[in-house]
Amino acid sequence: MNKKARDIFFIAFAGVALLATMYHIKGIFYPTEATPTWRHALFVFINIICIYGVLKRPGWFTWFIGLLTLQQWYSHGSYAVKLWQQEHQIHWISIADVILLPVLFILLIVDQKTKA
Repeated sequence: MNKKARDIFFIAFAGVALLATMYHIKGIFYPTEATPTWRHALFVFINIICIYGVLKRPGWFTWFIGLLTLQQWYSHGSYAVKLWQQEHQIHWISIADVILLPVLFILLIVDQKTKA
């Protein structure tokens, strides 16, 4: 994948992170029973870091996304499995999260290697 295509993907990921930020801001002001307010606030901060990171791509950001990917696999992944097992429902946001974050991680690694 060439640099221009990667840059387009990074911009798209920034847009997804912006949508996630807006979702979590909404969660702060209109809390639900499922997610505590502090968790929404934490992910507003994390998503802002992600927007910055995918647009500027500093070296440390690849590690940040690697750790975030593992955390989201545990969080969203276990939630998606539990929801499917208990209610036979698919939680599309969790599925997208579990698939897209590793793609972003791989693209960041490729981007770093091409810069070196």
